[in-house]
Amino acid sequence: MFLVPCNGKIVSMKRYRSSRRKKSNWRWLILSLGLAILLASLVIGLKAWIDFKALPNLVPTYTSLNGIPLGGLNHEEAAQRINSAYSLPVELRYNQARMQFTPAELGFTIDAEATLAQLENQGNKFWSTLWGKTQVPEIARELDLVYSLDEIKLNQLLDQVFSLRYDQPPSAPIPVLYSTNFTSGQPGYQVFSLTQTIEQVKNALLSPSERVVEVGVSEQPALPLDWRNLEVMLKQIILLEKFDGLAEIYLQDLQSGQIMHFALQDNQDVTADVAYSAASTIKIPIMVSTMKRIEDPHPNQALNWMQQMITESLNPPADGLMKAYMDNDRGPLIVTDDLRELGYENTFLAGYFEPGSPLLEQINTPANSRRDVYLDPDFYNQTVPSEAGDLLARIYHCAAGDEQQLFPGQVTASECVLMLEYLKGNKILALLEAGLPPEATIAHKHGWTNEMDGLIHTMSDSAVVFTPGGDYVLVVFAHTQDQFLYDPANNLFARLSQSIYNAYNPNNQAAWYEN
Repeated sequence: MFLVPCNGKIVSMKRYRSSRRKKSNWRWLILSLGLAILLASLVIGLKAWIDFKALPNLVPTYTSLNGIPLGGLNHEEAAQRINSAYSLPVELRYNQARMQFTPAELGFTIDAEATLAQLENQGNKFWSTLWGKTQVPEIARELDLVYSLDEIKLNQLLDQVFSLRYDQPPSAPIPVLYSTNFTSGQPGYQVFSLTQTIEQVKNALLSPSERVVEVGVSEQPALPLDWRNLEVMLKQIILLEKFDGLAEIYLQDLQSGQIMHFALQDNQDVTADVAYSAASTIKIPIMVSTMKRIEDPHPNQALNWMQQMITESLNPPADGLMKAYMDNDRGPLIVTDDLRELGYENTFLAGYFEPGSPLLEQINTPANSRRDVYLDPDFYNQTVPSEAGDLLARIYHCAAGDEQQLFPGQVTASECVLMLEYLKGNKILALLEAGLPPEATIAHKHGWTNEMDGLIHTMSDSAVVFTPGGDYVLVVFAHTQDQFLYDPANNLFARLSQSIYNAYNPNNQAAWYEN
């Protein structure tokens, strides 16, 4: 047995070795325990990491995109919700028309993944999850939509859709062949602003809920009647009525002053303003000249004679007016002088109406000096349609307040109103009046007379026509070599009159009747 010192003590070698062995075992035990704990920690951590990665990547609560709630959804669900919301078609409303387009047709695409990528580094954290704490931010978050828009494609599509399908130019009334009627003109429609509409479509594409666009549309009124079409129609009526004499039409629009004036002989155009026997239409100038010379209060005799002269077409009152208020001998020439003062060189009165009255003056005019068309008109009184129509237009405008139209300071607006009232009182239910419906009012003076051979060759009617669609002056003179029978003349005048009325009133047309 060996003895060895130990801490100042003498121990045996056997006891010394035993003591050291015990200390070494404790160290290994502690080391093994530490390693076991570390290994267990690694296993637990690895499992926690695997479990963390297996957790769904949820969108934080209170997250939204343009009002679309996304909180609590995983990214796949959120992307699907975004794509669904923005795949809805955009509806465009153009007046009563509705059209729908997919976003792709409008050049619009979205990137849901890029939109959700704004949520990176947000949501659950590993260490929080490891300790059982799920971190979901409580602060509301609004995402910005990531998208692309092909504005060139959008612009081209809308321009083609509107210009080819929906925009339409306004149209004018069009004559209906072989009738006195017209199809109504149609208003035009056009996108008010393509630039503004494109901005509205952009806003709709970016909104998941407001996807209807009310397209701003500007409306143009229907175009006015094309008088070239009306002239063709009137000439066709003359042809269809089988009238092969001379017909001359003067039409003046009293709103615009536009004039149509043509003459047909044997359905061939001839120069207008042929010299015609004026007959009773010359009584309109007599009435104007009388008004020029009488003052308010007007003599009852003058008023009565004017009314009888116009409404009853009596000749003695016409002579009485000229003798009493102009000159007993030269009355007709005074009327002619007044006409010359107004600028009319083809209209005149050269004698009284009373049979046997002398011709006061042989009057030559540019119209009765023509030899291309000569009707051998009455050398006592003559006129041409343009002057007869212009005088009626002057009376109309004077009645509306423009006293410069007729002898300023001598013929007043109230006197012009009175003259129109007398002309309205001329009720014959024939000629131009026969073609008008009750909605129209006509102020007119008709005329015809037996000529040297005892036959009627010329008929005429000079009128101001008041209609809902506008007022106009219409003068029609017609002449035949043979006797001008009443029924054919009446049909011709009435159809011409009704066609013009319908042209002015395409939405309230008069229907033709057979008498």
